Amino acid sequence: MSELIKSLKKHIGDPDGRTDIYKDMIIAFEDHDWDTQNECIGEDPAFDKALRSIHSDYFEEDNQP
Repeated sequence: MSELIKSLKKHIGDPDGRTDIYKDMIIAFEDHDWDTQNECIGEDPAFDKALRSIHSDYFEEDNQP
């Protein structure tokens, strides 16, 4: 996924567009048993936004009392 993130950042300047693409990719990859999504946190804020919208539990700061 890191290589895809690098490519999307290079070719798609619109962060909101990347977020939408990442959401679709995350869902599709998870349908095929992808389970290392959290390893890409921090590589692109747009990826983090997409992942947070699907898995807020991956972001400890979101789950503070």
